[in-house]
Amino acid sequence: MVLRLDEAEQQTLREGGARLGITIDEAFLDRVGRYLGVLELWGRRFRLTGERARSVLLRKHIVDALALGPLLPTSGPVIDIGSGAGLPGVVVACLRPDLAVVLVEARRRKASFLAEVTRTVPLPEVHVVNARAEDVVAEWGRRARLITGRALRIEQFLPLALPLLAPGGEIVAMQTPRQQARAAELPVRFGLVLARTQQYELLDGESRALFVFRRVSRETSPC
Repeated sequence: MVLRLDEAEQQTLREGGARLGITIDEAFLDRVGRYLGVLELWGRRFRLTGERARSVLLRKHIVDALALGPLLPTSGPVIDIGSGAGLPGVVVACLRPDLAVVLVEARRRKASFLAEVTRTVPLPEVHVVNARAEDVVAEWGRRARLITGRALRIEQFLPLALPLLAPGGEIVAMQTPRQQARAAELPVRFGLVLARTQQYELLDGESRALFVFRRVSRETSPC
């Protein structure tokens, strides 16, 4: 199990971070190396991601998760719905190990993988919850300062996230820019408003977007 990134891999993350306004330090590189080591070990038996090449995982997935860096709150919890192979939740925890991060994953095998990651890296502030998002409301309802979801359909993601959102918190949907119209139209039915959109490019030039939602306030609610 490889636990260290080579020089080229470290440079990839530094370049990706610089493009997104994130400073990459040695501690982050060490944590990501350990995370990838566990991902590769488990990937020999279980297909946890669509991509297995480390270079693709770094350039296309881990760099993508770094885009959340400027949006992270000063304190948690941050809840990642449908964490799967840990993207973006594990990367967020590697970037900000001080934050309480809750990884919600309904599939037992992937939840077991995430638990192994938290032990190996280690990420002591990460909580892995093997449940559906709608089943964690009793414990985590209205507590999340930030809720993330990557490549989930917006109309499915928002109603799952809303009961977990703390007053003043934000929901961030990681999508492609093609979802702009849907992101602008759908939230009102859930009592949300599209507060802002951040578009960016991955290292290969692929376009991505973060759609940031907040609860509708009196000032932003329609007349």
